[in-house]
Amino acid sequence: MKRALPAIVLAFLPLCALAQRAPTLNAALTDYATRSLAKCPDSRVTVTPVGEGPSGFMAYKMIQDSVDQSCQHQTYMLHSPRTGQVLIGSILQLEPNGKQLPARIADVATTALKEPVVATVAPFPLPDGIHAVSIVKQAKGTVGFTYHAFVDASNNYLIVGTRGNLSDDPSKTIIQAIGLGGAMHRGNPKAHVQIIELSDFECPTCAKAHKKVEPIIAKNLDKVDYYRLDLPLFEHHEWALAAALGARALAKVAPAKYWAYGNFIFENQETIGKQSFDKVFQNFCEDNDVNWKAAEKIYRSQAEKKALVDQVSRAFDNGILSTPTYIINGQILGFGPEGTFTIDAIKKAIGVK
Repeated sequence: MKRALPAIVLAFLPLCALAQRAPTLNAALTDYATRSLAKCPDSRVTVTPVGEGPSGFMAYKMIQDSVDQSCQHQTYMLHSPRTGQVLIGSILQLEPNGKQLPARIADVATTALKEPVVATVAPFPLPDGIHAVSIVKQAKGTVGFTYHAFVDASNNYLIVGTRGNLSDDPSKTIIQAIGLGGAMHRGNPKAHVQIIELSDFECPTCAKAHKKVEPIIAKNLDKVDYYRLDLPLFEHHEWALAAALGARALAKVAPAKYWAYGNFIFENQETIGKQSFDKVFQNFCEDNDVNWKAAEKIYRSQAEKKALVDQVSRAFDNGILSTPTYIINGQILGFGPEGTFTIDAIKKAIGVK
């Protein structure tokens, strides 16, 4: 499983001791955390109060243990007793160096990413006085890549992670947050089982997953509402972004060829990298009676590239940093080394053996 380009990994803020919170609140937070994190084999999530956090929030240490080491996770949860707002992620204290707030944020992010960035703070506050922050660095292909974060009401703490509310269902929050506008759909939109796949055409594990999952989906289209979103890890994979742009072009010009294209790419990963992907895509279009000129216009569109990179950014914002990732009825499942746990979960959800 290939990890995504370096996310902002921030040092955890040391917090003062906190008296034990009410057991009912801790249980509610633990349940919320469990449904927010990726489901893993033999997974156990613990949420422990650690003290006052950024302005307006109580802070909790959140740990996920699993027999799958790739699914082990440690981070922080912030909860607002006033509004119920929940933030899950990393916390960093901003230096009080006299600079304007965007510059203070940019200094921290530049250090974390080891690359220069530009930070922008939204002018209007969200609940509890937090402000949304955009941190932009130059990505491959001249399209800026945006990380999203939040700064607390005191302007002293940067929180990088997901945002929701304890009263809301995390399974709905995650789907709204990543968005399905760029997804390709197949199956039955009225089915009780919704599966979202986020994958990278150049990822070897994605190809292995595709070989196992695709036959299951293809045989049960009446039972599943299936979506595929591109998650090209373009800072690790040379032609992943181009392949995803090809998929976007086909989705608009020749949607009937989209799934055949996916099969072709995953089945030929080893040979595709030996030539220009531009030529690979053109040959596919011409061999499959796709209007190459119409497809090429979308394939080379900077607007399409930006939309695709923004799609990757939204996935990262919500902790989806590896491929393939599957979301079953709003529950995230990583694939792990072999994918047995996730494939079994897909079969169980659909009702097949």
